[in-house]
Amino acid sequence: MSTRTINCALITGGAQGIGKGLARACLQRGAKVVITNTTPSVAQQTVEELSALGAIRAVCTDVTDAAATQALLDDVWANEGTPDVLFSNAGAGAMKPLLDSTREDFDAQFSLNLYGALDIAQRYIRRLLDEHGTGHVMFTGSENSLVMPRENAELAMGTYGGTKHALLVMAEWLRSELRDSGVTVSTLMPAAVLTERLAETFTALESAPADDPLRQTFTAEAEANLRKRFISPDECAQYALAGYDKGLFFIPTHAHILDDVNARHAEVTAAFRALGLAAD
Repeated sequence: MSTRTINCALITGGAQGIGKGLARACLQRGAKVVITNTTPSVAQQTVEELSALGAIRAVCTDVTDAAATQALLDDVWANEGTPDVLFSNAGAGAMKPLLDSTREDFDAQFSLNLYGALDIAQRYIRRLLDEHGTGHVMFTGSENSLVMPRENAELAMGTYGGTKHALLVMAEWLRSELRDSGVTVSTLMPAAVLTERLAETFTALESAPADDPLRQTFTAEAEANLRKRFISPDECAQYALAGYDKGLFFIPTHAHILDDVNARHAEVTAAFRALGLAAD
């Protein structure tokens, strides 16, 4: 399979997890890489770890801050040049039942996972279009972009799932709007990825007693389902770049996601048939 050239990559949330895997993969392709993070010490540690692979630097940026996002793009354009790929990856997940969630809970998740992701994409794309340039935006979605993962329903990630579901459909609309331009769009849709934060959680679970509050979130069944499906951030990044090379819009990372997609498709099809809107 031929690879698409990446001379420069901008990766939000690139100091840990999937973003760090993407940074490593892009450096291995010879790209200059700029990562963002809101904790300078963490970002610097990643830069030091990966600098042997190529040119990488970090910019402390909160993508929910429009002024900071614009300053980031100005900085990258001035120092590295036009990014071939923007990995709009910064995001976070909270676990809380929807019925217990507040407006503040919703705002926090949507501000980062959806509004921040779209804001930097808009600014990047507008600049490319103004320059009559080409480029690509890859949004980090989730298996939740497509379905509610059946085996992880106990994790109470409805708000997180809502942000990723919304991100996917907006990425689809954006792809349509850009169809006659030189800018393309894709959505990475991973299931369980063993990020640093999740690894710490599962280390804690190994010694957590049955009455530990952590066990109220991660039941033994939920833990087992995640453990059997984990991939590493580096593996996730390889799927991401393979999808980029193939020109895919949907970039899944786990085979089981298709089972959940097919189950939803079957239920939707049955509804059409029940209402006489589809042939038996």
